[in-house]
Amino acid sequence: MTIQTTLPRRDDMLACVARFGDLQRCETGLPDMQLPECRRAFLNVLGFDQPKGEGQFSPFGDRAKARVSHLQAGFGVSFIAAAPGKGVLMHTHDTVESFMVIKGRWKLEWQGDGGDEHLILDPLDFIAFPLGVQRRFECVQAAPGEAEGLLLGMIGGNAPAAEIAPEGVARLIEAGIFTPERAGA
Repeated sequence: MTIQTTLPRRDDMLACVARFGDLQRCETGLPDMQLPECRRAFLNVLGFDQPKGEGQFSPFGDRAKARVSHLQAGFGVSFIAAAPGKGVLMHTHDTVESFMVIKGRWKLEWQGDGGDEHLILDPLDFIAFPLGVQRRFECVQAAPGEAEGLLLGMIGGNAPAAEIAPEGVARLIEAGIFTPERAGA
């Protein structure tokens, strides 16, 4: 089978470019981002459609507009910036999610068959989480001379969904962000 080639206009190709310095920081869009321990920013590069399921959220939130949003690439890409001690609640996805550390040191944690486990990753280290695995990340050390670490997140699908783990939902109820009714409790 031969792959059909195309000859795009320059403007069409420029619409596919995301320069890091031009990306917009988004610090809202997911329920846990209101918690002090979960403050982080998304700099969304390649986007996807929002999931439709009750109690499901987009992995990068519903407000982080992607610089490249017109392609149905089958995956999304976003930078995640966070100060040390900040991260995300335990959650799962309906697709593979991968991370590569760009700056700083990051703790990548998951619920395994023997309980919670984690690894500390340094710049250019990479991890891929299979679908359905409860996972979280947290910046443990910023890059020298900087206030935040930087993580590259990549997730498969054209409309991937995230669901917060039960203990995370309990934390959101405790903080008054979720009501027991909204949480389905």
